[in-house]
Amino acid sequence: MTGRVAAWCARPHRPFMRAATACVAAALLLLSGCAEPAQDQLANSAAGTTANSTTNNTTSNTTGSTSNTATNRSERSTSNNARDLCVVASVTDGDSMRCVAQGRVRLLLLDAPEMSQPPFGAQSRDALRRLINRGDTVWLEYDLQREDQYGRTLAHVWTSPDGGTHVNLAQAAGGWAVAVVFQPNVRYIEAIRRAVATARQERRGLWADGKYRCPPADHKRGNC
Repeated sequence: MTGRVAAWCARPHRPFMRAATACVAAALLLLSGCAEPAQDQLANSAAGTTANSTTNNTTSNTTGSTSNTATNRSERSTSNNARDLCVVASVTDGDSMRCVAQGRVRLLLLDAPEMSQPPFGAQSRDALRRLINRGDTVWLEYDLQREDQYGRTLAHVWTSPDGGTHVNLAQAAGGWAVAVVFQPNVRYIEAIRRAVATARQERRGLWADGKYRCPPADHKRGNC
């Protein structure tokens, strides 16, 4: 096509002005024809870029939404242990107390000396009173079973609604009780057992002078 136009423009019998005009028109037509594919390529490229951008944004948004959902689910799964407010009415021994509203509360996973085991029962009670005492506000965290056969509330006691001191664990770490399991309530049992073992090894609390040899369960059975 280009060769034929050039040959036609070079023919000597054509008047100069008419030939020049025709050549310019032909050249413009050729340039216009060559430019159209480039515009299509640009249009297609822009459309592809827009589509890819839309796809990437959609993928990114979907991924972000999934990540947020997983995070929210994880947060819910680790914060679903609701705690009830309790105003302490009294501390009766080393592993139990009374709340104004809830009545008698047994601290889960602890077994402290009986008050009939002097001086250990009073020592354990006084240690718990140093952690919580009458008029204090604490929070009760329940496990699977919320009451024992005596009608007492079974709970972990905390000094804050979302953290604070875990009173059960602090009492164990101080050496003022041994570990006991109230099936099916076993949350925190490993931490309690470690705390009791460490307190005994380091001769804290009941084991400070080596005279405490009769665990509460054996005392109740009359074995010592």
